[in-house]
Formats: sequence, structure tokens, C-alpha cells
Amino acid sequence: MKKTSDVNREFITIDKLGGEVGLQQVEHDPSDTPLEGADDPRSHNAFTSPDGKYTANVWACNAGTLKIDNLAVSEACFLLQGTVELTDLEGNKAVYGPGEAFLLPQGFCGYWHMPEPILKYNTMYEG
Repeated sequence: MKKTSDVNREFITIDKLGGEVGLQQVEHDPSDTPLEGADDPRSHNAFTSPDGKYTANVWACNAGTLKIDNLAVSEACFLLQGTVELTDLEGNKAVYGPGEAFLLPQGFCGYWHMPEPILKYNTMYEG
């Protein structure tokens, strides 16, 4: 990961394989509750803003379903592999696949289903 002091002078490459350290096993966000599967989340943080409110990451996980309750950040996702089926609490559903992007706004409540393993780039803003 680049130091924040380097940010103004250099571009940052987000390596889908996690760079030199690879995709490290991580805990799910506190607003995410695994309902089935989804027990091997992996991530690499490529950038964090100096104030800590904005991040750019690579994230991967095995198949499964997460319940999202009051998402703490706004998250933009770009899928590289796999499929994500999103369902909000009113039953509205959207399906995204490789090459597609979507945004989950801060406060989102619903379900994130991965019928197969996924790999995504994501940026998150906590504000």
C-alpha cells in the first residue's frame, strides 16, 4: 500500500491479486452477517485517504449469503468474477455479473447472495 504522503505524486495500481501480500483473510464488516457459506472473505486494501474515510480495495469471497443491516459506508463495486444477487427489504432484486458495477448507499439493508465465488474492486466512503 502506498503511504499517504506519496498520494499526491504517484498513481496507485490496484492489483486484483492483492499485490505482494496477496488477498489476506479478513472479518466481514460488522453490518454483514453470514447466513450460509460466505465464510472465507479475503481482501487487500490498496489505498486509504489521509482522513481514513475513503478506501480502495480488492475483495473476494466464497459462495454464500450475507444479511446487510444498516451498511456503515457507501460502497461502489465493480465485479471481476462471479455473480452478486442483491435484494432489499422490500423484495426489490438486482443481479450483477463480471464487468458490471453497482453502488450500495450508506444505510442499505438487505441480502447479498453469491451463488459462486466472487472477486471485486470496491471503494468505500464513510461520511
